[in-house]
Amino acid sequence: MTRWARRALAVLTVLCFAVGVVWLVVFRVPAPPAPAHQGFVLDGVTIINPMQDRSSDTRIVVQGGIFARDAGAGSDLPVLEQYRGRFVLPGFIDMHTHLPGDNLLKLTQHYGLLHLAHGVTTIRTAGDIDGTADVAARELIAAQAPFPHLISCGPFVSRGGKVWPNSLLIETPADAERAVARIAAGDHGCVKAYEGLNPVLIAALVRAADARGLQVIGHVPVDLTFEKAGVPDVQHFFGVPDPSGLHGHDVTYRNGDWTRVDEARLEAIKAHVLASGIRNTPTIATLEGFGRLADPTASARLSSSLLPTFFAEVVWNARTGLPVYRGINGVRFDQAGQALRLKQRLVKQLSDGGAVLHLGTDVGQPFTAPGWSFWRELRLFGDAGVAPEQALAYATNVAGASLGNGAGRVSIGGRADLLIFARDPTRSLDALDSLEAVVVTGRLYTRRELNEAVKGSLAHYEAWPLRLIARSAAQRTVDEAARNFGGQGKH
Repeated sequence: MTRWARRALAVLTVLCFAVGVVWLVVFRVPAPPAPAHQGFVLDGVTIINPMQDRSSDTRIVVQGGIFARDAGAGSDLPVLEQYRGRFVLPGFIDMHTHLPGDNLLKLTQHYGLLHLAHGVTTIRTAGDIDGTADVAARELIAAQAPFPHLISCGPFVSRGGKVWPNSLLIETPADAERAVARIAAGDHGCVKAYEGLNPVLIAALVRAADARGLQVIGHVPVDLTFEKAGVPDVQHFFGVPDPSGLHGHDVTYRNGDWTRVDEARLEAIKAHVLASGIRNTPTIATLEGFGRLADPTASARLSSSLLPTFFAEVVWNARTGLPVYRGINGVRFDQAGQALRLKQRLVKQLSDGGAVLHLGTDVGQPFTAPGWSFWRELRLFGDAGVAPEQALAYATNVAGASLGNGAGRVSIGGRADLLIFARDPTRSLDALDSLEAVVVTGRLYTRRELNEAVKGSLAHYEAWPLRLIARSAAQRTVDEAARNFGGQGKH
């Protein structure tokens, strides 16, 4: 080997070593925490299945990922005395959220930690934008990483043009049948009806989904009313305002322009929901996040304790971020505030009437975050006048009944997903802050450990040069969205 060849080989070796170091330091996500316990006994606790039953001074045995009747002869399961006198509820279920795409940033684990740190042990993802998010989540779940159970809808089902890359376009009922068959084959648990659909196509999706044991959730298309669409589980209360009265048709108007919704309209929606059995996932916390755009500096400080700073600085930037949220003025913020109050009134009316309501967050909207936004949704239900225990029932057993998978309830033989609180949150939602431990499939994580893992994950994303890389990648993404959607930012 010549001298020059030896030098070239040496340089190549150094470069490869440098690339390896950069990969390990920059892109290697910190290891998640291990569970503190995977089989244990809780003694002297109060078990609460909200609005169903309550048992004081009770013993719980968690073994093999389920609630066991007893520990069995000769069992050496530890009795966790530190939780004696505590309050045990089922894990929370977020019925409308989204996960990040699987790319170099590897944000999926961070989302899972945030969900669990706030007691969310099951999530329903209402659409996988690029087709990689569900796969990344399933890989973490298969590895028994700290992550919620996943019910996914997979691709968006639309008519006309694609809003998101991972979309199935349909034009006929036969297309709807084929789309649902494809979704079912992908191991998804629900169908996300999206934009451009008419009542005939929605009905075809529902028939095909029912035949396969799947549920249809989705938007009321922009040119339809709530009543005409026929969506079985309506997201965001879309379709309540008459589309002819909206001042625009992008998501900010459909979510936040209720200027022509009056008491008679609310009563009509309530009557239709109760007569038809339509389920609703209002995601009213998204309006609160929308309002935070009016004070981006304070909102950025809030979100920086939850998510990497590129979300507030780039993605949700009111001037150069997601195109649909650029240049929003004070009038629009006032409209959003009015819409929030009206949606809370509708939540209370539907709750009083016995309608099925779900808690969902639509994480990805401005100043939303996994888990944290779920608590905000719970508290907004409470502010609307829904009793704390009823709101917690929506967050647990009501959602579990809708999913039909046994989630949302503490019962013998059921999957061991539970939350341990120092104070009783069914008396006051202020007690959410007293969450001490989260159990998912029998694996117990202390909230302190989960919060520390979140801090470590944030430190990873804020370290140089990953922060610079993430910020640049995020700006390219939102700029591409602006080009793709012609500045309209459909959603």
